[in-house]
Amino acid sequence: MKHLFSLLFFLLAFARTQEPTPAQVDLTQEEMSCSDGDYSTNILVVEENSGSSGSSNNPLVGAKILLKPYSGKMKEFTSDLKGDSGLIPLMLCDTVIVSKNGYSTLTFISGELFPREDLPLWTIRLPIDSSSSTNTSLTNDDTFNNTENLSKENVPVDIESGYKGFLWGMPVESNISNNFTLLQSVNSQSSQKSFSGNLGIDSVLVTYAFADSGFWKVEIDFITDQKNLDSQISHFRRLEKNISAVYGPPANINQKESGVSSVFSDQLNQKFSRALYRSSWDANPVIIELYLNGNVLLPKTDLVLFSGNFSILKLVYYNPDYMHSSHELPNKEILPSIFDIY
Repeated sequence: MKHLFSLLFFLLAFARTQEPTPAQVDLTQEEMSCSDGDYSTNILVVEENSGSSGSSNNPLVGAKILLKPYSGKMKEFTSDLKGDSGLIPLMLCDTVIVSKNGYSTLTFISGELFPREDLPLWTIRLPIDSSSSTNTSLTNDDTFNNTENLSKENVPVDIESGYKGFLWGMPVESNISNNFTLLQSVNSQSSQKSFSGNLGIDSVLVTYAFADSGFWKVEIDFITDQKNLDSQISHFRRLEKNISAVYGPPANINQKESGVSSVFSDQLNQKFSRALYRSSWDANPVIIELYLNGNVLLPKTDLVLFSGNFSILKLVYYNPDYMHSSHELPNKEILPSIFDIY
């Protein structure tokens, strides 16, 4: 009997240890609530213009609508000529980011905000001056006007969506918001926009490139010591280390060095010392490339045979999904058959 009571006590104690904790219960209930039902809706994005003649709303064409589901992969939608997103599969706890010209309004959708029926048309109004989101309003035309549970703020978009808040696919006419100085282009039809400034301790030239499908690449040129190859390599390795801290080790590495050493001293026979370094990261859907082509003329002297800068250090972020051009590739040259020769 004593052994029977001991076994019963053990089984009761074991059963109690298997009971979920209050935190686990809350998490399970939240997951069930967030996945309860389908609240799919069409989102209408309009540009709100409050002028002296009154207020008007114009459909916003090409607005980016990013859906971050409570669970699952992020999805992207674009508003059409009527400002309509098409049907978006919303659930209770999803996050929606709506942006124009690189500015984004983050809206967290809580379970209390949804009525227990499918949402009708959901209108999001963005101010005509996109440099501020403080006046951004979000309403549902038919079911609710209470937005106290909405959290709105100006937020950057991650690398999956763009570079420092400027979304992939944005047209060349778009306003780019950053802390750099815009460099005026001599060509008004240019498919690039260039800026100068600083990234941390580095002086840089930043170029945004546009294809037929919109913004597809940003290219960052770093200012380096043109007379010191060791310094250039050290610069490359510092950037490589910083990028790897975020995206992990490079997927591809290529490093080559050639030429003479820094102790070479024949001024009548000056030669180039070279370093070709390249590292690549796959941050799906974006590819990151860090590239050094270092060329330093040795020996170091004021009487150089070739003047100018021969070294470049670049960091490139590009999205292959937007590498579209309407220009046809040149026709491949048809080579004669070997039998036509021999």
